Amino acid sequence: MESAFIFGCLFGMGIKMTVSRVIRQPLLFKCHQYPKYMLYTGIAFSGFDWIRRLSLETLCEKEELSEFLVRRARINQLATGAESVGDYKKEFVQIAVDEHIY
Repeated sequence: MESAFIFGCLFGMGIKMTVSRVIRQPLLFKCHQYPKYMLYTGIAFSGFDWIRRLSLETLCEKEELSEFLVRRARINQLATGAESVGDYKKEFVQIAVDEHIY
């Protein structure tokens, strides 16, 4: 997270320097604004990075849960279908290995 903050600070300083150059202001005209812009853009970039990571983590957890539920349903389906056949454990394990459930 601190790399996003540092990148945001450098981005803010670059924007402020570019704006100063475009409007033909000396770079040291309002030098107290550089840290202010650096802090604001650093916080904005850091917040964006935090929200992005949080949403990606939530998405991965939901996907993992859905995969687990599908896997469990397939195992239960195999278990109930294999009970009526002779050797239950060997056939169940073989079907599970063939379908890459484990």
